[in-house]
Parts: sequence; C-alpha cells; structure tokens
Amino acid sequence: MKASEKQTQCKKLATVLKKRYKSPAPQGVRAVLDEILYAICLENVSEAEADAALDRLMAGFHDYNEMRVSSLSELEPAFRGADQPEYRALRVRTVLQDIFENLYSFDFDAIRKKTLEAASKQLSKLRHLSDFVRNYTLQAALGAHVVPIDDRLRDAAVWLGLVSPSAGEAEAAEELKSVLRKNDAPQFCRLLRCLATDPSFAKAISAEVQKPPQAGFDPATAVERLEALLKSGGQARKTKTARKSAGSATSNRKKSAKSAARKSGTAKKKTKTKRSVASR
Repeated sequence: MKASEKQTQCKKLATVLKKRYKSPAPQGVRAVLDEILYAICLENVSEAEADAALDRLMAGFHDYNEMRVSSLSELEPAFRGADQPEYRALRVRTVLQDIFENLYSFDFDAIRKKTLEAASKQLSKLRHLSDFVRNYTLQAALGAHVVPIDDRLRDAAVWLGLVSPSAGEAEAAEELKSVLRKNDAPQFCRLLRCLATDPSFAKAISAEVQKPPQAGFDPATAVERLEALLKSGGQARKTKTARKSAGSATSNRKKSAKSAARKSGTAKKKTKTKRSVASR
C-alpha cells in the first residue's frame, strides 16, 4: 500500500477510535523539563496512569532539586503500577542532574528556540533517555514532525498494518511518520495509545503481533479488523477458540460413540456365530 493510501487509512482509523475513546482533550502547555518528566511517566502506560504518576512525583517532593538529590527508592513510589519503576526513577534523577550540572538551573525552555537538529542533539546528551522520551519531547515542546513510539504503540501500529512486524521502535517511528501529516500526528498517537493500553484489547493485539502473518498485517483491512475488535470487546479470539474446542469435544464424543457401536456390533456377531456353531 502506498504512503498516501496509508494516510487515508489513518484518517479512517482515527474516526473509528474517536467513536470509542472520544477525542482526547488537548493538553496544556508544559515547561520543557516537565514534558521530559511526563514522557518518562507515559512510556508504555495510558495517559491516565502517566497523569497520576506525574502528580505523585510533583506532590511527593518540594521541588526539582529535592528530586535531584533523592534516592531511587524515594522516587520509585511515584511509578507504582508501571513497569520498571526503578529505571523510571533513575531517568528522572539523571535528567535533573544533567540539566542542573549544565545550566545551574532547571529552566530548559531555551531549547524551544533551537532548530530540530540542535534540539535533538541537546536531548541526546541527557543520559538514559529512550527514543520515545526524546521524540515525545520534540513533538510536544517544539511541535516537531516526529512520532513518539514505545513498545505498546509499536504493537498496535504493527497490528493495524501501518508498520512492518520486523520494525523496532525507531524504525516504526520513521515508518509511521511517513504516513502521518504533521498536524495529525499528535492526536493519532494519543488515540493509538488509548487502543494500545486498553486492557480489553492490549493482550489480544500483543498475542497476534507475536505471530504475525508471513506477509504482515494487511493495512487495507485495518478498519474492518479494528471495528470487529472493538465490537467484540476483545473476546473474538477466545470465543472462536471456545467454539473450536467445543466442536472438537463434540466430534470426539461422536467418534467414541461410533467406536463403541462398532465394538458392540462385532460382539453381537461373534455371539451369534458361537450359538450357530453350538446348535450344529
């Protein structure tokens, strides 16, 4: 499918997702440092979980400097329920340390005035940041045409046929960027996150992506498959499997009955033969 055709499919997919999740409310303007911290909270979780994590982080410490000098065990509780809480805590502390040691303050907003290349280079100097965190910051703070993709968004994009099954996060980000207009990318990513982190569908999507079709998922059927998944509530595969299992059990019972009937018939024939011989 051509990039222009995938772009049209993305618009249709967004329409379907809006019906399920409504249109995500536009976020307020945050300081660049807050965008980085929020991206650390957001990676591989829902927006609601990220909002709660950032609120706990801000409420648990007096200011950025207190976070900077805190231990990882003191920062970890902000990320309860998320994967790798210790690693998230490490990234928060390291970002604050790197920015403060370089600027002697926590005002990182000057990066907004830089070119995309210069801003990317500056963000790359912050240790332990993933591609997702860097791209999210560039998109949210600078309005750059980049696509922040984490593991869950990648799986959802693969399942929809928008990126190839073999693509890693960085490759998936580039592939999806090529089919999304700059103005559409932020909202599409937010809608895709709603799907990717929805507990009703996340496991079903992940299971299918683990064993993708040989030619990959067909983007031409993405809208139809998405509508079917949303309508089923994520139970389509289970129901199909249950029916198959029930059908198999019924078939086995029928086979057993036929086998028993054959044995019974054979036994009756043998009995008749013996009686016939005895009567002679």
